[in-house]
Amino acid sequence: MSRQNIGIVVLFLCALGIWRFFSPDDESSTSPSTEYQPDFTAQVLRSVEFSIEGKIIRRIFADSMEHYGELGMTMFTNPVIIIYDENAQATWKIQAKEGNFSSDDVATLRNDVVIKNMNKNDYIDVITTSYLQLELADNLVRSDQLITITGDLFNQTGVGLEGDLKQEYMTILKQVEAIYTNDEKI
Repeated sequence: MSRQNIGIVVLFLCALGIWRFFSPDDESSTSPSTEYQPDFTAQVLRSVEFSIEGKIIRRIFADSMEHYGELGMTMFTNPVIIIYDENAQATWKIQAKEGNFSSDDVATLRNDVVIKNMNKNDYIDVITTSYLQLELADNLVRSDQLITITGDLFNQTGVGLEGDLKQEYMTILKQVEAIYTNDEKI
């Protein structure tokens, strides 16, 4: 190799070294992004689930839905869940401003959660809270937030809730305050 070729190679290597030394480190392109994109989305969602016998179990409505398969989660805007009994009669209507369903059939609902009893002459009319978890397979509910349960003859508030919507059994866990009225005419 001639001196001229060796000089060009040395000059090229020096230029490459100086360029690498002064070039900014672009870590954002080499590090993995933590922002996930939905696998699919839906607007004005309507879903109906049936039992093996062909009876309706539940209906789910939402203004919008985004499914993230990598996270095993589906996000909903303004979800409404209507639960039916074994006779295909609507028993509970649960709605919220936002919610997500996980791959293990647990619905987590947030912001203005309202559980309305669809049976007219039952003890409980409405349950309100800001946060609720609903196990869809067993219709079990729980919350650790402020709860208000109202009926025709009572109003209860407290913190925390555990309940079974099938058995219509609800327990406020702590700081319970209740007002009972007797509006029967004499």
